[in-house]
Amino acid sequence: MLDKGFEFIRVADPQPGSEKVKVRIKSASDLIKWLAADEAQGELLPLIQGVVAGFDSAVFNQDSPVVKAVLKSIKDEDTAFPVDLKENALELRAVAGMAVGELLEKLPAEPSNKQALLAGLAISAAELIPASTEKHIQWMQDTLRASARKGLALQANQRRQRATPLLDEFDELELSEDAETDNSAVTELLPVLKSALQEAKAQAVIDREEIETLWWMFGAFSETEQKPFSKLQPAVAAFAAGRELARLSLIPPSQAVTAMIERIVGSERKPATLASAALQDIATKWPSAARDSFVPADEKASTAISRCPSLFPVSWACRRLRDSGDLGKDFALTTGITADVSLSPAGWGAQVFREAILLRFLTGDKES
Repeated sequence: MLDKGFEFIRVADPQPGSEKVKVRIKSASDLIKWLAADEAQGELLPLIQGVVAGFDSAVFNQDSPVVKAVLKSIKDEDTAFPVDLKENALELRAVAGMAVGELLEKLPAEPSNKQALLAGLAISAAELIPASTEKHIQWMQDTLRASARKGLALQANQRRQRATPLLDEFDELELSEDAETDNSAVTELLPVLKSALQEAKAQAVIDREEIETLWWMFGAFSETEQKPFSKLQPAVAAFAAGRELARLSLIPPSQAVTAMIERIVGSERKPATLASAALQDIATKWPSAARDSFVPADEKASTAISRCPSLFPVSWACRRLRDSGDLGKDFALTTGITADVSLSPAGWGAQVFREAILLRFLTGDKES
């Protein structure tokens, strides 16, 4: 998205000059290179936190590592740029947004690019951030979300493609006339056999996801709560459904997930029981044991929740309720999820799912 540099820079400057756009694009390019360095490991999510919620939000200060990195990328090209976060937060947000957008554009063509996938999953998890009233920030929000949705959908479809060309190749393999000894035959066979087995394993993983998800859908029984979903309160059913489906899904997940959760939660219920509610209200209806177990023990994941509450609002809320018994007055300020953000129980279940998937990928789930 470096080609949209002018629009990104308008987040901070409605009428930027061509020279300014040029140097900010260079800064965004430098920032992408920095993200690939060893010193930047773990900084992509904080960068996205700054993009979706602003670098002037409660979790950042002048000494935050990611603030220093974005500031350096700009000052390397513009030595007169102010260093005070109170003055430059919007400029940092614009450059960081451009860098994140460039990563998202790699999703369709580079399925092995873990940073691009992490960025897509993170932007997806941050969907609850309200649309900005400032039109240029809103444009950036909409552009990044649309790019993430498109990239994740394409990669999810690619991941689930049904094709076995390598197995077919192995089936049709004929040894050369030179393969007169056992050793030479093995030398010819082994690479083709290995590739065919890897392909068969990948297809088996796809089959397993489909079969297990279908059994889960039609069984409509919560393994977490050990009851049929229809016998649970809607809020409880939604929380359990989001978590359980996240355990069954490949990464990136299917785009049908939201519809699956809606079907599970809404089955055999009156519409009046599925009214929307704010997170502050619905979180208290989730069983305390379920909330507590949703909070990851993994240090890397726990740190990410602390540094990036806008990407993990449900996780942050569950941890706060576990530790303090209430969400506190700073909930909206910290997460960016205001009290007027209301969703149906299934909508909150979908958010639980998105966060659980992001946490799985972040902690290196081997079956992702």
